[in-house]
Amino acid sequence: MNNIQWTEPRPLRQRVNAIPFPVNALPSVLRDMAQAISVTTSTDVGMAGTAMLSAVGYCFTGLYRLAGKADHTEPPVLYSLIIAQPSERKSPVMHFIKAPFDSFESKYNKDHLEEMYTAQQEVKALEARVKAMEKEDEPDTSAIAKLRVQAENIRNTAPVRIAVDDITPESLASELSENDSLLMISDEAGMLSNFNGKYSNGIPNLDLLLKAWNGEKYICNRVIRGRMEIPRPYLSVALAGQPYIWDNMMNDTAFRSSGLIARFVPCFAKSDVGKRRYDTAPIPQEVRARYHSLIHQLLKSKKNHGDEETILRLSREASEEYIGYCNNYIEKEIKESMCCCQDWGGKFHGLILRIACILHCADCCSRGVEPSEENVNHDTLVRALNIAHYYRYQAIYGFSVNAPDSNIVKAEKIIQIFKTKEIKQGLKSDLYHSCRCNLFPTSKDFYSALNTLAEYGYIAYEDVTAANNKKTQMVHVNPHI
Repeated sequence: MNNIQWTEPRPLRQRVNAIPFPVNALPSVLRDMAQAISVTTSTDVGMAGTAMLSAVGYCFTGLYRLAGKADHTEPPVLYSLIIAQPSERKSPVMHFIKAPFDSFESKYNKDHLEEMYTAQQEVKALEARVKAMEKEDEPDTSAIAKLRVQAENIRNTAPVRIAVDDITPESLASELSENDSLLMISDEAGMLSNFNGKYSNGIPNLDLLLKAWNGEKYICNRVIRGRMEIPRPYLSVALAGQPYIWDNMMNDTAFRSSGLIARFVPCFAKSDVGKRRYDTAPIPQEVRARYHSLIHQLLKSKKNHGDEETILRLSREASEEYIGYCNNYIEKEIKESMCCCQDWGGKFHGLILRIACILHCADCCSRGVEPSEENVNHDTLVRALNIAHYYRYQAIYGFSVNAPDSNIVKAEKIIQIFKTKEIKQGLKSDLYHSCRCNLFPTSKDFYSALNTLAEYGYIAYEDVTAANNKKTQMVHVNPHI
């Protein structure tokens, strides 16, 4: 069957028909860095822009919230999820964004090592006094209680954590109790399975992820570790993963019904695979230096800031625009264009405030201005609207078109195996054994996915006679894949 007239196969998933990421809406330092990352990695600028918004937002968590009205405020927290196929260079993109956070954390801990050890010794000394007093015939319970409180109030006894990668719910709770806010940034979004029962006998543990999105008090009672209370946890999230991550989240009852997936802004990255060049322009040194300098400046200010959150306000013009937009547009679109993702759409008005808060704070700090000294102006709100609309298109796509049936996922797995093993043809039964895995517990599952590939033009069947004179089918693989 060498005379097959092969053509390009149809995409197994419909491509997102959306507006490009509005990179010009970012502050200049972030815009230049996002564009430079996009150029040197030959990736969609939406990947860098999305991860950068979440990462920079972390710098302001626990410091500011933006008010839409008197009893509605939003923090500068973004949960973002970048979805891209393998070989889309997710790792280098995330590395470039994360680098200044890692370098600041290392330097800060090194510079404050003596202070840390001193605090640890103070705690040990207080604990020793408590133990000694408890052994007395008539211990002074009031004095013991004061010493315990004094020891509990001593901070900076452990190294500062800023960015976390693969982490369990228990470790996340422990780190947030020490640091109040964290940045979860990784090119392996599979870590989300840690929160869906991977280490808890299949019982989801999503409470902290849900509460840290808005800084709500978290209380955890454990038999072994006792009670843990985090008054105001904040978690900024920037994860990247393959399409199956989104599929798993969409099909997971706990993720969907809890509202966790509705808290994520998705970015389905546009692919340039097949057209990329290796000899791309590197990130200009001055662009990288400005980005690192800004992040270090923001993190230093965060460490020196008090415990109180400052409420930021919209300017009069921006407030009128925002209220009119919510009343006249968002409510209508939740029932119409966002009908497939009403849970996500219900948070759209808050997303606008979150993005506006991040943009405003970054703008002000890059000019050396305290964010609370200026109201969020109309221009900043419009830029936030442009970015929010990008995610609206992405969410509509992700919650509807990009929720494939299981056969699509299985068909993609077969293609991956064909490529890895360089399979160009083979009998159906032989291919089943070559591709057998947990996705194909029976031959029926495999043959169903194979028929999907034939429907989309990835393979072609040829009727042949096997050695035992039984009729069977030869599978020919489209060389275009």
